[in-house]
Amino acid sequence: MDISYLIFLSKLGCCQGSVKISSSRLAHNLGTSQQTAARKIQKLESEGYISREVHYNGQMVRLTSKGVEVIRNLQQDINDIFIIRKSNEFFITGVISSGLGEGRYYMEIKGYKKQFQEKLGFEPYPGTLNIKLSTNEDIRISQQIREQRGIMIKGFDHNNRTFGSVKCFKAYIKGTEGAIIIPARSHHSFDSLEFIASSKVRIKEGLKDGDSVTVKIEV
Repeated sequence: MDISYLIFLSKLGCCQGSVKISSSRLAHNLGTSQQTAARKIQKLESEGYISREVHYNGQMVRLTSKGVEVIRNLQQDINDIFIIRKSNEFFITGVISSGLGEGRYYMEIKGYKKQFQEKLGFEPYPGTLNIKLSTNEDIRISQQIREQRGIMIKGFDHNNRTFGSVKCFKAYIKGTEGAIIIPARSHHSFDSLEFIASSKVRIKEGLKDGDSVTVKIEV
């Protein structure tokens, strides 16, 4: 697929309806030969990105829903690059799931507890709330958040063992204030989040495995 042709057709209004356009005009504006432009248009049609009605005096072209979706995704990608956010908040939705039980162990280690209290303003309940993401958009936002600076919990040595650093972001689930934690040596991928708070969130908010929750994250 040649995205430049879809962009040009969109500028002409082909996302909103059918527009009369000739191969020669396409060729002139896109800097190619008329034969190449005609071939590109035919390919876009065969791949389902546009629909055409060919008449004796020209052709009527419009983007299909598939073609419009490509333009919308492109617009979102460009917005993510250039638009300055008016808010430093992200919202991610996922499903509560059981973890491996490691959170309790790490939350009780003095080297982490002290820093969490100093830098986040609370002593975390021993354990993490695990949230599994399902949509590509939520996973994309999760990946984007991990690239931000965050609040750093420094690594340290304890009992002849090295504990890695942790990146944190203030976060909220319903009425509970807490933080998303991202250990440097985490086994979790972009499709998972770990949430900590001063109390057991499952009990406070009445959550169980399989429940859907939305997390507000500040970066």
